[in-house]
Amino acid sequence: MSQDLFNIHEDQFIGFVNKVDSYSVNISTTDEEQLRRVNVNGYVIMHTSDPNTRLIGRIERVVRLEYEPSNYSEEMDEEDNNTTNNDITVNALGTLKGPGGGREIAKFTRAVENLPEIGAKCYLLLGEYLTLFTGLVAEETAKSNTPLTLGTYTMASEARAILDGNAFFQRHAMIVGSTGSGKSWTVAKIIEQVAGLKNSNMIVFDLHGEYEPLSAHPHIKRYRIAGPADLDNPKSDVLFLPYWLLGYEDMLALILDRSDENAPNQAMAFSNAVIKAKRDALIQENMKKELETFTIDSPVPYSLDDVVNDITELNEEKVQGSRGLVNGPFNGKFNRFLPRLASKRSDRRHGFLFSLKEDQLSVNYLDYLVDSLMKANTEDSKGVKIIDFSEVPSDILPIVLSLVARLVFQVQQWSDSSSRQPIAIVCDEAHLYLPNRLAADAAEARALAHFERIAKEGRKYGVSLLIISQRPSELNTTVMSQCNNVVALRLSNQSDKSAVSNLLPENLGGIQDQLPTLGVGEAIVVGDSCLLPSRIKIQEPEYQPNSGSVKFWDEWSNAKYEQNLSLAVKNLRRQSSASSEE
Repeated sequence: MSQDLFNIHEDQFIGFVNKVDSYSVNISTTDEEQLRRVNVNGYVIMHTSDPNTRLIGRIERVVRLEYEPSNYSEEMDEEDNNTTNNDITVNALGTLKGPGGGREIAKFTRAVENLPEIGAKCYLLLGEYLTLFTGLVAEETAKSNTPLTLGTYTMASEARAILDGNAFFQRHAMIVGSTGSGKSWTVAKIIEQVAGLKNSNMIVFDLHGEYEPLSAHPHIKRYRIAGPADLDNPKSDVLFLPYWLLGYEDMLALILDRSDENAPNQAMAFSNAVIKAKRDALIQENMKKELETFTIDSPVPYSLDDVVNDITELNEEKVQGSRGLVNGPFNGKFNRFLPRLASKRSDRRHGFLFSLKEDQLSVNYLDYLVDSLMKANTEDSKGVKIIDFSEVPSDILPIVLSLVARLVFQVQQWSDSSSRQPIAIVCDEAHLYLPNRLAADAAEARALAHFERIAKEGRKYGVSLLIISQRPSELNTTVMSQCNNVVALRLSNQSDKSAVSNLLPENLGGIQDQLPTLGVGEAIVVGDSCLLPSRIKIQEPEYQPNSGSVKFWDEWSNAKYEQNLSLAVKNLRRQSSASSEE
């Protein structure tokens, strides 16, 4: 059936090729009626020197030019004197190859192998021909029985927009769009499709609790990072992220003031004390193999009290001098460090790190945490894990998120490659913790180091990133550069549009001009997972996130309920999100 694309009816003919360069083609036509059917961002098909090959292009610009003849004659009528030659600029998108050469059916590829010759015919892809072409692209993309689909093509609403799920996650992806453009719906649509796969494995960083409704899906589990109200009696869905999981540099970024003149001494003493505490813990657990090979970054539970006691001894140490006891070499060097560490430990907002019970200080807690976060979908476990970070203080959010990401990467790195299960990390509101390096503080810089490594090396170990942001201009450029798939919803800010256009191939740069014109829930999809750069209407997810825009005017006009401010104040004081007064 796709063979019809090689025999398009002449009523779709629009003109002849009159200019060709490396990736664009110019078409000239004098048919005014046909010109009215030409739309910017529409698709055309052009003949090439190979009769079994066609070039597919996207219309970028349409210009109507009038030329006056060089030799004017009074005997020529006005219609002959004023000829119109319309110019259509087309960007080359890919090649359509007909059956033959080992192909049973026509095949579309993004490679531009043959450009048309001067004078080659050009036809519009409209109606049934456009449906045929998008169907061909969908068949070529859908390599599995459960393809990834976001919705339908805006230009052909009856054709499903199918993405290559392998390429989408192998080479990282990014979803961007202004607030209210439909990002959360798009993310929810992807998450629920992943959850439906037999061996799905995905972690969703939920910073505002908006993806809670998705936990109603039979294969999605929701966890919460422990808040101040969870420290004494945590429920089964509450997770602690113990301080002993933090790497050495991450821990220092959390507790060390680099502006302190004694910071180098403090860092050295802390390092020595942690190594000693971990060694003592391994000896106590009789873990001889681990004792031989452990490092300061090994995830070994240790007593922070022992570390504080060792550093306190150094801070108060007296040594024998020629005239009696004198201050030791580190005496007083930790007068600011120790109170700072004590303040962090006593802060209930940081309780998920420091207010640990016996279970979280045991060696087996790491096994429990890894199983909770990384076990693929089975009869006993759910493949998609949504982690609610809404109660994590914003100042340490980058460190905490990178802790989870680093743990996932390291477990994958040390897994047997023959049985390694791929896993995706969905980074919602990524601009909050993956900023440009020039704008990053110490905590953010440490977080960036882990995410940048995953972006550059994660593919080898089966770790994928799905970056979600409403401000792509504020995102880290290294992470963005590794995202070879872009789902761009409406963007109106010029710097955001420029950031997205920098990720696009040169011949697709004009797509950025469409971003402000997109409707709610409409996206442009470009990348390795999508053979054809497409404008797609996102399908409504079955499980909708709590991200709907508040209708201010309607609420002010006809409020159906009264806000319980008393409950809100109590929740604020208690640092808990109870839904009823107790």
